[in-house]
Amino acid sequence: MTKPRPFLKYVFYSLFGILGIVLVGFVVIHDPRALLWYVVITMIGALAFPIANLMFSSLSDRGFAFSRALGLLIWGYSYWLFGVLGFINNDYGGLLLGIFILLGLSIWAYRKKGKEKFLHSLHDNKKVIINIEILFALSYFVMVLIRGYNPEIMGTEKPMELAFINAILRSPRFPPLDPWLSGHAISYYHFGYILVAMLAKFTGTISSVAFNLSLPMLFAMSAIGAYGLLVNLLSKRNGKEGARDERNVLAAWLAPFYVLIVSNLEGVLHLLHNRGVFWKVNDSGEQVSKFWTWIDIRNLDLPPQQPFTPLTSKFWSWWQASRVIRDYDFNGVDKGDVINEFPMFSYILGDLHPHILAMPFAFLAIAFAMNLLFRGEHGKMRWFGLRLSISPGYFYLSALAIGALSFLNTWDYPFYVALFAGAYAMVRVRQHSTRWIALAKDFFSMAIALGVTGLVFFIPFFLSFSSQAGGILPNLIYITRGVHFWIMFGPFLIPILLYLFFLWRKNRNNVSVCQGMKITLWLVIALLGIMLILVGAIAVLPILQSVQSQASMAPQVFLASMAAPDWGSVIGEGFKRRFQYPGTLLTMFILFSLLFGLLMSRLNHKTEQDYQQILNSSDVFALLMLLIGGLLVFAPEFVFLRDLFGYRINTIFKFYFQAWLLWSIVAAYGTVMLARSLKKTPALLFELMIIVVLGLTLVYPYYGLLSKTNGFNSVSGWTLDGTAYIQQASPDEAAAMKWLQKEPLGVIAEAVGGSYTNYGRMSVNSGQPTVLGWEFHEIQWRGNAQKLGSRRFDIERLYCSNSWEETKAILEKYNIRYIVVGQLERSTYVPKEGSCPSGIQVNKFIQNLQKGFEKENVVIYLVP
Repeated sequence: MTKPRPFLKYVFYSLFGILGIVLVGFVVIHDPRALLWYVVITMIGALAFPIANLMFSSLSDRGFAFSRALGLLIWGYSYWLFGVLGFINNDYGGLLLGIFILLGLSIWAYRKKGKEKFLHSLHDNKKVIINIEILFALSYFVMVLIRGYNPEIMGTEKPMELAFINAILRSPRFPPLDPWLSGHAISYYHFGYILVAMLAKFTGTISSVAFNLSLPMLFAMSAIGAYGLLVNLLSKRNGKEGARDERNVLAAWLAPFYVLIVSNLEGVLHLLHNRGVFWKVNDSGEQVSKFWTWIDIRNLDLPPQQPFTPLTSKFWSWWQASRVIRDYDFNGVDKGDVINEFPMFSYILGDLHPHILAMPFAFLAIAFAMNLLFRGEHGKMRWFGLRLSISPGYFYLSALAIGALSFLNTWDYPFYVALFAGAYAMVRVRQHSTRWIALAKDFFSMAIALGVTGLVFFIPFFLSFSSQAGGILPNLIYITRGVHFWIMFGPFLIPILLYLFFLWRKNRNNVSVCQGMKITLWLVIALLGIMLILVGAIAVLPILQSVQSQASMAPQVFLASMAAPDWGSVIGEGFKRRFQYPGTLLTMFILFSLLFGLLMSRLNHKTEQDYQQILNSSDVFALLMLLIGGLLVFAPEFVFLRDLFGYRINTIFKFYFQAWLLWSIVAAYGTVMLARSLKKTPALLFELMIIVVLGLTLVYPYYGLLSKTNGFNSVSGWTLDGTAYIQQASPDEAAAMKWLQKEPLGVIAEAVGGSYTNYGRMSVNSGQPTVLGWEFHEIQWRGNAQKLGSRRFDIERLYCSNSWEETKAILEKYNIRYIVVGQLERSTYVPKEGSCPSGIQVNKFIQNLQKGFEKENVVIYLVP
């Protein structure tokens, strides 16, 4: 890879400059609040940079790429902690206190660093800082533009997410009120929603606009986080401190592209399917295809509609790319959705879900681990008898940053604890040439210390938190086929495997692949052993029926979830499927063999100089990220997390998404290093192959965005207000919601119904808690229906009963202040046998209560 020519560099920056001016101008003219958010989050990053500069002293950019995430974290944590401890209210004064805390820490860090060193680091990093700011602005305003064409907060779990934001904004103090279970606090990892509500309150932005501004903010913060990781890996790799090498500065743009834009290969398959490729008509006149039957992706195994979809069509089933993997029970019946989201899909979907809220902070956690490995041992501390070779300040700030993931997206937390502990163990190996026992001791010492400390930082949340997660179950028959695995991760596996092979070939005298194969074999045996031990544990649970009454049914329930007749049959079927579809196992066996062989070379080195000639610290950290990501995609082949669904739907979702973040950085790093290291002809062939592969992955974002935005042509006009559609579709409902937003805090009674529907709409859009919202979601969040009690039945009686005394008792039981009677209530509580024989009864409300609001089909009664 040659040094960029000045002319090309000028063109590169000029094009981005022109595009930026046009974008910012369009957005500011249509909604200046977008510019306000950009300024605020940039100022938060500037405030936090002295802290990042001090902490990330071993990163070439001195942590500038992560300063926005760090600043938002410190501000948000201060605001939440003092609020939940009762020292401040959920108001503007509390927000200012958090700002002052961030400012105070920044001043302390600046003085500790010293003016001369701080300014010197800014000067040394001016090129990378400029690129980071260009990338952030471009990513932010492009995503703002896209959100304006598709702003509606409707469908999937967007109502839930808006409900959380509004509930946090309306709660006088923390913990915030549960919008869908009056009288209780939110029992869900909601720190991300606190951060969004915090910014909305600080900027004076209404929640429906804040929702659509937070997505571009997170997208842009993730983009610069990915950029920062790659630019630091590349700078450390070739010793160019301060990221002064222009090749690194420009090549690092590949990381956000890999993370956020690159998509799985379902998109190109979908395009071929829609065009009728590989389909033919048999003698019976039916369309058949062996290829699509073999691919076995839901809906793609069905004949395409005719006439075939033209390439210019704006209508595209963008949803299907997140449902590539299929799980079948013992009888071969499809279990349903197995979620395999990736960032591009998630941003097209537009849900403000915890895995998206946590993305920038996941990159911040990776940065802490990377800086630890690059820095080496620095300082000493004791943690309850454990001796750790790390400075206390760095340890506790790392614990805060990584611990925040437990409150942002709890599933992520152990993964990044493991990454940090792995980096620490490799530091200890490098400096002390320790062996397996000491390596394991160092790893678990740091994992325990960091893991516990991170949770302690957020202990007020965990004291009231309950969840549907209920341990680990053995995965006996749900196998990820190799073709699905490569469709999902192929764009990353190609450069990753080639780079691993390149490193092995380069150092084959020092790297033993055979040793790596032995370790991989033991890993497979260990995972199989864990799986069978869990089977045994479930099988003997009936012995505990005297302690737990449901224990006697556990084996039957678990077998029934797989439609399996007995243990022997299902275990046999599982091994049969593993031999029948070995693609994923073989792929991971090759990857792990090379990976472990390379990592083991660190244990075999004699001196630091010998080691650096085999693997650079950047290579080691890339291998660590690859290892954690590999374990995340491999573990679900043997175990999965127990929840209310009973199969891998959530495990694949949570594990694969984090693996995508880790592997995309490794793939970008491997791509750059191979392009630089290979000789001329092999390098050219490699680059052509990568261009073709990446081109295929762009089919999905192109057609997906075109479809989701209706060809960038919004019927209602460009807007960032996610609830504007309600005003157009139901003006009376919209007026009722606005009225409730201005009224004092109180409990709402409204119709109760299923999830992913319009039920709970008044609570969602007003922030007032309702007696019961989406019932199944509440059960998921709390693990059972115990706290829901008889709420559904009580609300039905509230609307259907002829007795005012019975109605009054329900009003008093739940302390209801507002009773909503709209079209949804009238259509829900129609005459039916049982508890609602005569349908909704409104005369009792008219006779005994005052109307607080009335417009067309909506009336809200006030309870004194």
